Amino acid sequence: MDYRRALEALVGWASTRDDVRALVLTGSAAAEGAHPLSDRDIEVFTTDTTALLRDESWWNDLGEVLVVERLEDGAGNPTRLVYYAGGKIDFTLLPARRLPGRVHARPFQVLLDKDGTATTARLFAPDPAPPSPEEFDESVNWAWAAALMQAKAIVRDEPWSAKLRDQDLKAELLRMIEWDHRARHGTAVDTRYLGTRMRQWMDTDIQQALGHCWASLDAADSTRALLATTRVYRALAERTATALCLPAFDHERVETELRTILA
Repeated sequence: MDYRRALEALVGWASTRDDVRALVLTGSAAAEGAHPLSDRDIEVFTTDTTALLRDESWWNDLGEVLVVERLEDGAGNPTRLVYYAGGKIDFTLLPARRLPGRVHARPFQVLLDKDGTATTARLFAPDPAPPSPEEFDESVNWAWAAALMQAKAIVRDEPWSAKLRDQDLKAELLRMIEWDHRARHGTAVDTRYLGTRMRQWMDTDIQQALGHCWASLDAADSTRALLATTRVYRALAERTATALCLPAFDHERVETELRTILA
């Protein structure tokens, strides 16, 4: 996919529509640090979101559409993740009234601004707050609950259920890795999103430990990976709790129960 031509075509389309007031490129492409396989993230500011959702033909001329994910972002705004042959563009539809004074956490580029309001947008990346005692407690409880249920699924020879629980456990492991890194290296460390670019920000020893945390459907292999995952999680949780003066969690008691189930 030729992204340059695709974005030019998108701007040309938007220029002909009164309801589309601005287009803003965000993400790694806006920071000029995009990988050849990086997506393009576009914020579409419109006075009529319903019209763009009702007639979705507007993205078809940008390339050969393969599949589309119709989702919402964390704030409830409609997003359309369009997979093209050779590329992908993620569109977020936003009310035009949200553009003046908009704050972006990552670099952005204005592709189209009919009303001149994008000039008031600014870049501000606040330092992420450390986990609260409640957030930390939630993570350790969710992580160990997932581990216990995964162990039961392994023993019952239910590999699909085990994989689903493993996914829950891995989500909490990533959350703890991010907390640990920011606690030790400072909040300026950019832990990205969903582990992206982990080779750039994640400590080498953690990456090496993670190499033992995935498994096949085999029960013995799954057991090995589960124990490796909980071992990494516990070490990081204990280190993070100490660094941030958070209440300690009784990992030993739950780990004993885990090993009892697996035995």
